[in-house]
Amino acid sequence: MKMLTDEQIFDILDGCATKEILTQHRNLLSKSAEYKTYFEDLEAIHLDLLALPIEKPSAQFTEILLANIDYAPLKNKSWSSQLTWIILAIMSVFFVGTISLALFYFSNSNSAIEIPKVNNLDVINTFSTEILVKVLILVNLIVLLAIFDKKVLKPYFLNKKMRLI
Repeated sequence: MKMLTDEQIFDILDGCATKEILTQHRNLLSKSAEYKTYFEDLEAIHLDLLALPIEKPSAQFTEILLANIDYAPLKNKSWSSQLTWIILAIMSVFFVGTISLALFYFSNSNSAIEIPKVNNLDVINTFSTEILVKVLILVNLIVLLAIFDKKVLKPYFLNKKMRLI
């Protein structure tokens, strides 16, 4: 007959075993001396464990432990911690100002961008139109913003990494 596992035997000792396991246990006790000694050993261990008191740490120990834990000090927020918001505010003011000035100037102006004519090269004259000039200005602006991002903003934000204490 197959022996019961330790978990099944401890279930019997705790009183939460099923009827099938209890029937198998009784049969094994009556037929196998080896199982009977093994069960008695586990029963002695179980009774020894039940006799041990459950220990709880005292309130004083908990208070001492919590008092000795080093907490990270709270940092006062200075203006340098708000530098990101300051830069964004200044940039937005300049952006709104530039757009409003451009709208004011171009709405009241009848002037157009004058492109100098090159007398000797007709190829350059065909390509230098107002649209080309506007596209070149836009490309230059994008390149300027990319350089600003790489040289100014990226080093600033890389130095602002969060450090956990």
